[in-house]
Amino acid sequence: MSFVRTLPFALAFVATFAFADVKTDLLAAHEAMVEAGKFRTKGTSTTKDGTQELWSEVQWPDRFHARNAGGEFIMIPGKSYMKQGGRWMAVPMDMSAMVKNLTPDAIRQSYANITNEKDHGESTLDGATVHVYEYDTSATIMGIKADSHVKVWIDTDTGRVVKQEVEGSAAGMKSKTVQTYDYDPSIEVKAPL
Repeated sequence: MSFVRTLPFALAFVATFAFADVKTDLLAAHEAMVEAGKFRTKGTSTTKDGTQELWSEVQWPDRFHARNAGGEFIMIPGKSYMKQGGRWMAVPMDMSAMVKNLTPDAIRQSYANITNEKDHGESTLDGATVHVYEYDTSATIMGIKADSHVKVWIDTDTGRVVKQEVEGSAAGMKSKTVQTYDYDPSIEVKAPL
């Protein structure tokens, strides 16, 4: 799987949780996501090379299953797997560095990196009342600096992020990623073999 193809997914994921000083509400949304512990994302990422679909399941703190145009992979503690030719295989290297910035503790530490935060108040999304925020953030993912402009929709009933849009730039590549979130306690990310 190409790192460049995976980067928009990582940027979008990190940007979702890099909250700051509209801060109380955004931090509370992150903590509500941590408490939920299991969620699924679906969306698209658009770069100069076109648009790819993104899908992931997350079981915090350290289990990830994701698909994009670069392939499908699963990361669990101490093991990584990739789907090649319709078959799963263990990857000889540990791919956990790809997601170390996505753990709840790493995300909490990223709060200091946001600027230009804006509160757009309440709105509706798919019939639900949401609170909308926007901000800019910077992060370093696998040694590459990434800058992002983020817009998030937080469900006012659950306090969780339900949608995000991220316009980012990293390693000279610009991307726009739109994702929705579904919280599902039945998600189990485990070894496919």
